[in-house]
Amino acid sequence: MNIGGSTIISSLRQAVGVALRQSARNAEPFMATAGILVLIVHPLFYIIWRYIFPQPYENLTLRLVGMVLALPFIFKDYWPEKLVRFFPLGYQIAVIYNLPLLFTFLLIKNDFSQVWVLSTVGAAFVLTLLVDWRASALYFTLGTILWAAYSLATVNQLAYASYVQYLVIMLFPLVVGGIFNHQLQQYRLRQSRFEKQLRNMAHRTARMTQEQNQLLGFFLNNTIISRLRHLQKKYGLEKALAMITGQEQRFCGMMQADIRNFSQMFRHDSEMEVAQLIRRCFTEITEIGQDLTVIKPVGDAIFMYSDDKSGRENTVPNILALAVFFVHSVEQVNRLLLSQGGRPLNFGIAVHAGEAVYGNLASDTLVDPTIIGVNVNQTARMEELTKNPEVQSLAGMNAIIISEEAARYGQNFISRKLLTPIHLDELHISVRDFPDVNTVYALPREVALAHFDRALEHIQSQRSQLSAVSSQMETSSYHGIPYYYEMQGAGPNTSWTIMIDVSTLPARAISDYAARSLRDLDCQMNRDDGQWLVLSTAGSPGDYDETEVLSRIYKIIRELEPATHAVDI
Repeated sequence: MNIGGSTIISSLRQAVGVALRQSARNAEPFMATAGILVLIVHPLFYIIWRYIFPQPYENLTLRLVGMVLALPFIFKDYWPEKLVRFFPLGYQIAVIYNLPLLFTFLLIKNDFSQVWVLSTVGAAFVLTLLVDWRASALYFTLGTILWAAYSLATVNQLAYASYVQYLVIMLFPLVVGGIFNHQLQQYRLRQSRFEKQLRNMAHRTARMTQEQNQLLGFFLNNTIISRLRHLQKKYGLEKALAMITGQEQRFCGMMQADIRNFSQMFRHDSEMEVAQLIRRCFTEITEIGQDLTVIKPVGDAIFMYSDDKSGRENTVPNILALAVFFVHSVEQVNRLLLSQGGRPLNFGIAVHAGEAVYGNLASDTLVDPTIIGVNVNQTARMEELTKNPEVQSLAGMNAIIISEEAARYGQNFISRKLLTPIHLDELHISVRDFPDVNTVYALPREVALAHFDRALEHIQSQRSQLSAVSSQMETSSYHGIPYYYEMQGAGPNTSWTIMIDVSTLPARAISDYAARSLRDLDCQMNRDDGQWLVLSTAGSPGDYDETEVLSRIYKIIRELEPATHAVDI
């Protein structure tokens, strides 16, 4: 019996808890407004019934208690986490006290005056708006029983009879309001189910998009994917594909790297071992560089280009930074090879800059944009110079050969003072097919390795830099706060950048929040146009989708809102 009784009590307690939470959830949209009205109405009507239209009885203390009970629900969004579980019960207590208990008590104390009869009828109707119809009936019944007992004990039988008469009148707003409240709850329930279906559909669509993007990420370069997405948003898929594959003249920075003595490697290692070595050399530069350039590995060679869509001032520095990064990657592989008694790899590396024709050279059903032209050929011919023993002796192993054009456009990244000039005419050699090229420059391996940190910083800043991207982003807002976001890449190589307008916040509040909650992101402030919080995953790409990005944006804005209100106050 005890077991059965405890089970019933436990079930009852659980049912009451669910009912309280549901009732509070239904009232949440207008809860703060109701709390503000309580703070206004109580002092206002105390003055009216006490001094303007005096009533037999008024009590400021009781009204102040009602105001204190309502006050926490004005600031419901800022309750400490450990107190949130008391939220539904506290709300019900505030409602019971301010409506059925207080109004019924004042009705009896004012001898059922017409003013207080009408006031209590209004309170009964308001009660049905603040809680569901079952709770409103229960609370009003409890209030009635309590004050009926008080009336029997302290007031004469005639007053009690009058109260019973008026109770019949009060049942009308309770019933009518309860019906409307019930219909409203049913509507909310249907709306909630519909929103859940929409969320499920959005999740499935996002998942399908994520899978499609993942496939794209495996077969297309992130730079091409990013441009395709941007153009698709503006013009639709068909026109975007036509634009991304159409032919046009572009200024490009270009790099080609090729292993020297590649055929001889097979005398010492198997084809599988050689393939793994090549993959190891190309993996890092492909992963970190494909947001800045288009990268095309072909056998033991790799070709990449950065066009002026990235901004002409960034085109050649991007290529030079990635060339330095590549030298560092090869050096890492060579250290491993030497530690195992192997032979180090020697790459011929060349960087050039100039006009080229961009476009899709394959059929319409194979999207693989590339560049062709005289300057592309010159890059390949310059790379061949590293086969010459005299050039090798001047430049050294795994040096970068740089053309006059690339040296000029890239001097903001690599000073000419650090380059070793190679006067080809003095060596009686020439660039094949380009006899007019008399001088090239070498960036020795040691100098390149010394600039690795700067190259890495340049690459990361370019990936997260938003001044050029923000004009492509679509403006949106959440809770009245503007934000932008952009996604680059696809599949496991997806990264995103967002900008949130925090112009109403002090810098200290932003830095404190960033240090506390944004440690997993690249974070900086951009003050070009107002004040923007710039967040990016450029340094840690992953398999993201747009729903995850938007969810993170909304979370950050909600967490920043208290600081915004504090500034307003």
